[in-house]
Order: sequence, then structure tokens, then C-alpha cells
Amino acid sequence: MRQAAQRASRGVPHTVESSMAKLYASEAASRICNRALQIHGGYGYTRDIPIERYWRDARLSEIGEGSSEVQRIVISRALLKSVNGELASAR
Repeated sequence: MRQAAQRASRGVPHTVESSMAKLYASEAASRICNRALQIHGGYGYTRDIPIERYWRDARLSEIGEGSSEVQRIVISRALLKSVNGELASAR
């Protein structure tokens, strides 16, 4: 995440780094919220404690602003492009 922020502040392209950071952060938040819901059981879904809101926000971060699947596609395309470039220069 830090590398993506540093590249962005320097004005350097940071698409892949940003995609990696977003994918990691959104999925980590989702895992953490799911565990919290498991710990609290049905009470975790009520509005009495903030876990329900955190879970909704975490889920939205996986769907909104480019889904996790889209982030994986961006990352894999960049990796394939760099591998193909290395293979071409090795020939």
C-alpha cells in the first residue's frame, strides 16, 4: 500500500500497485468482519453494535470501485505483460 501511495505522490503510474493494495485491503477487511460476525453470532447482525455496519462497508469495498475480480484481472495482465517482455528480451 505504501508503494502505491509513494508512486501516486510522485506522479508515477501506479495502477498495478493500487490494484494490489485495494485487493488486499478489501479482502482483509471482509475476512476480519466475517470473523467478528462469527464471534458475535446473530447479535453481530443487529444495529446495537457496529459490526453490522463494518461488514456492509467491507462488502461494498469488494464490490464498489472495481470489484476484486477486476483487480485480479488488472494485476494478472500486468504480470503477464512483464513476463512476456522479459521472454522477448531474452530471445
